[in-house]
Amino acid sequence: MTTQQRDLLLIDGSAPFFTPFQDGQRKNWSKAPLTELQKHGRIDDNLKQTILDALTRYCQKVRDIGYTAITFDDLAHLTLFDFYPYMLSRTVHSYQEFFRQVFAIAKDAGLAIYITTDIIFWNRFIESHTKRRDAKMRELFAEAVERLFDLFPEVSGIVTRIGESDGVDVTSLFKSRMVIRSPRQCNRWLKEVLPVFESHGKTLIFRTWGLGAFRVGDIIWNEATEKVAFGDIDSPSFVVSRKYASADFFRYLPLNERITHSQHPHIVEFQARREYEGFGVFPAYIGRQYQEYRDQLADNPLLRGISVWCQTGGWSHFERLTFLNDSSPWNELNTVATLQLFTSNNTADDILRTYCQQRFPNEDQDTLIELVQLYDKLIDQIWYFDPFARQSLWFRRLRVPPLLWIFWDTILVNRALRLVFRTFMGNSKKVRINDKLLRSDIRQLRTLTKKLSKNQQQLILAADTFELLYALRRFYLGKAGNKREKKVCTRLKKYHNKHPKGFLVECDFSPFRIRWITTGLFFGIILRNQSRYRLLDRFLLIPLTGWMFPLVKRWQRHRIPDLAERQAVGLEVFFR
Repeated sequence: MTTQQRDLLLIDGSAPFFTPFQDGQRKNWSKAPLTELQKHGRIDDNLKQTILDALTRYCQKVRDIGYTAITFDDLAHLTLFDFYPYMLSRTVHSYQEFFRQVFAIAKDAGLAIYITTDIIFWNRFIESHTKRRDAKMRELFAEAVERLFDLFPEVSGIVTRIGESDGVDVTSLFKSRMVIRSPRQCNRWLKEVLPVFESHGKTLIFRTWGLGAFRVGDIIWNEATEKVAFGDIDSPSFVVSRKYASADFFRYLPLNERITHSQHPHIVEFQARREYEGFGVFPAYIGRQYQEYRDQLADNPLLRGISVWCQTGGWSHFERLTFLNDSSPWNELNTVATLQLFTSNNTADDILRTYCQQRFPNEDQDTLIELVQLYDKLIDQIWYFDPFARQSLWFRRLRVPPLLWIFWDTILVNRALRLVFRTFMGNSKKVRINDKLLRSDIRQLRTLTKKLSKNQQQLILAADTFELLYALRRFYLGKAGNKREKKVCTRLKKYHNKHPKGFLVECDFSPFRIRWITTGLFFGIILRNQSRYRLLDRFLLIPLTGWMFPLVKRWQRHRIPDLAERQAVGLEVFFR
């Protein structure tokens, strides 16, 4: 088997599109805010120019680093169907004219252009035209691809997402929905659209990421599902895209086995702006973790390259824009390191030192490197609950995330999570002892931060946040009576008074009705410790939980965190 040329080095291009909207408000960073650009069918010239100026700087920077391709959101805003009414047609036409300028900038920088899309983008006119019939939707999507390549021949291909749709808080003109529900249906879609790519000499990058919805929801890790979906696909235009693990962008996860056993040319997705590890507020260096993956993939014959998300992902009020406004040095560190790890033999430590010398020439290099490495250690041991994070736990079609109590920019404190952690960590005394030893590391963060001439303010926020996490972990690991709860509330008040724009905390001390003694049996039924399904999962748990969730949700609505109901896709998708 011959080795593929590693020619696909993709980076997302969403950061410049956020430049006009830096207002300190919580944002959905999953896609560029295209809907915010237009009013009455036209894009404001000032907004347009702000984005184009930022994009010019951004494209030149990422090309200089070594990236070869860039992704832009999205196909929906570039597709003009004949059945669209006048105002919507005028709006799409306005986006088309704008993106001609966007594409020209990327092309001049020497970047190949890829367009992202969900399968499928949606509005009431598409619904009326297709009547939700699968054959009509496939036909319409193929038409959209054909129109894109005819209108914009400079576009090299499309990146699709089938396993997630726009969040419940999204008010886009084209709010997407998941329509591919089974691996056989996925196979039919591929056979419908791939001839269009082949006839134009373009590439379809097909993402396997999903949230476990429907029977196709385990395609990210399940060989049987992938075999049905991709098994008879043989096309020079087809490239599979997989996240580095069988879950989202977390630590403590082994390399996704489907990567090492791929039967098709593929790329691996990495995240530089860590949406679950601070959004770049502090160093969350991925070098050690990604170097391990790099070494495992060294002899992978079908690996075409990597895709790096340096701005995309999550809901947050932190507004650090990668490579823009000098606001995100730690995201940029990860963006540089990920590329260099997969295009050279450099080690993570060598890359870190070189980056610090170039990015912070006036700082003491040993101090800076020690600071980055110290954050790496504390994220491992304070941000995550180490004994829990190392376990392999599966629910329905998904691997349970190794991080449950910190989601995007929000820290969760409640008795239900406490029950989960204490169930799966056994004797927590050893963890509490280790936490006490780590307090000296948190103090060292403050000492090192004072030695820096820049970035002190955000690193003080970071050190205070780790100090807060230490206090909150004592609720999870020790006794949780009224005295402890009062201490937590006092600590939260002090934190938010000092950092009103710091991390958010959703705190709920109301009693949880499942007794501790019954949790082992309860979790033993609903969770498994391997990816392979049990008979219980196939014939009882997956069907029943999908049917029962609406009832449980109504019964326990007051316990569902706000971020789970009013952001992202909502909890229902995990039970479909």
